Amino acid sequence: MEIETTYDAIIIGGGLAGLSLAILLAQEKRSILLIEKGAYPRHKVCGEYISLESWDFVERLGIPLSEMNLPKMDALTISSENGLELKSELDLGGFGISRFALEELLYKKAVELGGIVKTKTNYISYTKKADIFEVETTDGIFAAKVLCGAFGKYAPKKFYKKNDEKHNWVGVKYHIRYSHPANEIVLHNFDGGYCGMSKIEDDKSCLCYIVQQKMLSKSGNDIVRMENEILRRNPNLETIFSEAEFLFDKPQVISNVTFNVKKPTHDGVFYLGDSAGTIAPLSGNGMSNAFRSASLLSQSLRLFFNQEVALDAALANYRKDWDNAFSGRIKLGRILQHFFCKKNLNAASIRLLKYAGPIHKFIIRKTHGEPF
Repeated sequence: MEIETTYDAIIIGGGLAGLSLAILLAQEKRSILLIEKGAYPRHKVCGEYISLESWDFVERLGIPLSEMNLPKMDALTISSENGLELKSELDLGGFGISRFALEELLYKKAVELGGIVKTKTNYISYTKKADIFEVETTDGIFAAKVLCGAFGKYAPKKFYKKNDEKHNWVGVKYHIRYSHPANEIVLHNFDGGYCGMSKIEDDKSCLCYIVQQKMLSKSGNDIVRMENEILRRNPNLETIFSEAEFLFDKPQVISNVTFNVKKPTHDGVFYLGDSAGTIAPLSGNGMSNAFRSASLLSQSLRLFFNQEVALDAALANYRKDWDNAFSGRIKLGRILQHFFCKKNLNAASIRLLKYAGPIHKFIIRKTHGEPF
């Protein structure tokens, strides 16, 4: 099979990170091919809260957030299984928008700028020959100077995969209609997991929880049974599940989720978003991390495409920038998750933070970045 076309960059995966990078490179008139196995618009398991650190960046991508009347959050409430609550202000805060709406806008912008986005196309494998990557897909073989992995949590064939994670998690998401303050994001803990809720567009709310696989197994792998037996022990979740209008016929579910630092570069390939490292949702900002990784990578690639640095130097620059931006956040998220997902530590952790204001303020600052 002959090579169809040679591009400046091929991006595998069209989530927030991949689409953002495609737009940034297309804005600089680079030839881009993005391979996405799904189609837009689509729902994905995601908390759908974005730190305001990303607001200006998303608008520079060409998405008119200021015109969309999106809810903004400046308050946080965390509760333990027994109902004990911690309330805090969010100095920077965030805004809400569904992946369904946001990815569709990003996809259309990437195409508008001249990027080639192949949806419903499966990646098969890649090979590196001299200074060119050849990528085989179900729609042909394509070549590029740069290969970027933005495929998310699951690494396909030949891409770097870390296999030392001991605990797997399951993510579940609903869209609901439920009366609660639009300026507040909540995190309700339960044995083996936690559930977040915040407003998105059209006065809907995103209700999304992460739970250890073993807890679902204890409930016979029945999500509704697990919600009734485990989640609803938290009185706040009991109220939500009893009173909310659930808008999906069935929940969005993702399994075998792990949270660890992987690698932002490996064997000459750039990784971004969850492909490089997944942050625990309890510390938030997974969507902002996807955007920021695309921003950092575009800066390193600009130097390479402008022939200011060789590819090895671009890889080293990005690796350094990524580590500075994310490795600490991911490690902190794992620590927080350990304390809040254990029944015997959950209430004690919240009680400690409740009466130690400087500590929880410090944690919030460490899980939010500066605007970029």
